[in-house]
Amino acid sequence: MTIELPPIPEHGRSGPVRLDRETRGALVAAAGERLVIHATADPDVVTIGATSWVGALAVPGLVVRVMPRVSVANFFAMLSAGVSAEQFEHEQVTWSDTDELIDGVAYFAIRLIDAATMRGLVHGYVAREEKLRTIRGRLLVEEFARRPWTASEPQCRYDDFTSDIKENQLFRCTLQAMLAWPQLAPDVRREALRVLGRFDGVSDTPATMHAVPVPITRLNEHYADAMRLSRLVLQAMSLSHEAGDQQANSLMVDMDDLFRRWIVQELDHRLAPDLRIDADEDVWLDEGRAVTMAPDLIVRRGAQVVLVGDASYSMGADGYLASRDYLNLVAYTSAMGIPTGLLVHCNSDRAPENEIVIRNAGTRILCRPIRLDGSYTGVSRSIDALADLVRELAEFPGEFVIPQMLRTGVH
Repeated sequence: MTIELPPIPEHGRSGPVRLDRETRGALVAAAGERLVIHATADPDVVTIGATSWVGALAVPGLVVRVMPRVSVANFFAMLSAGVSAEQFEHEQVTWSDTDELIDGVAYFAIRLIDAATMRGLVHGYVAREEKLRTIRGRLLVEEFARRPWTASEPQCRYDDFTSDIKENQLFRCTLQAMLAWPQLAPDVRREALRVLGRFDGVSDTPATMHAVPVPITRLNEHYADAMRLSRLVLQAMSLSHEAGDQQANSLMVDMDDLFRRWIVQELDHRLAPDLRIDADEDVWLDEGRAVTMAPDLIVRRGAQVVLVGDASYSMGADGYLASRDYLNLVAYTSAMGIPTGLLVHCNSDRAPENEIVIRNAGTRILCRPIRLDGSYTGVSRSIDALADLVRELAEFPGEFVIPQMLRTGVH
């Protein structure tokens, strides 16, 4: 018998749930940092606390679902950062806030893969080396000299024009990973199987092979959106625990990390080509280069750094940003010689001050909210306004005085 808990809100907590020893052990092994298992006075009863990870985790005997605080439409927008805005309409996605988040993510990824490949798979040249009865490509003379008795099937190296390339392997791997989810809705499973049939002849590959993005060229640029989402799905869906017949499957996304990457991609898209945003670039704190830091976003005009910033999705229980968020920006701005830092935050009923000035330094930290509990249209307008603010700040990279018009916040 499998227990399916009611969805737990992000950073929320479930009611008491009674689990046998095997299920409890599998849950603890699979949860990692994604869930917090709280003991109770009864050793067979636990409560499950959600963190910033949302999605679902299934172990033998138990399915745990964590719902994000943001709307499903906005969650898809973040999940698929870089895809055109019209892809996020509820009427097209056909999933509402009360529908299964896992099924919605899977359906959206399948739809993008289907759209990218419906006119045929991209082909490319792949280097092959094998024994052939007829010479093809380059004969490996050294192998022939070393093993002359294999003359009837000489070793050859050649380039094969094939659909069995990394882009298509990524899509096949993603579809197979989604089909491995035991709770996938039947209609979504049928769609995944239909699209998977298109990849006959493409090799099966492990998800670890696709950690590095495939370079985008003019030949595969129509694959770009689907590849971006496929990689994210593979990162989120992992085989967490396996012991004999006991296994756990998960499709969970860290909202803290997702929010950071989404802000960077959305700003980078809006600010190009005049400004460029680099993410997670190492910055030296000290003269001796012994201590490094990695700001969430570094804004450059050419080679010149004009702004540094962080993106913070989670806030404390009191609705305020943690002091470390400010301290990080003070360190970044001091180390990089920039008078202004930008802190982008999310979903707070008690928003922090729009601007603070650091004592004895004069450094200004600007705080701007991006509310994700409204419509995607409103979110998009907020990102547009944030991009306008960055452009204005980039015009005054060496000035300590910020024009009054820039202190008005993003609404």
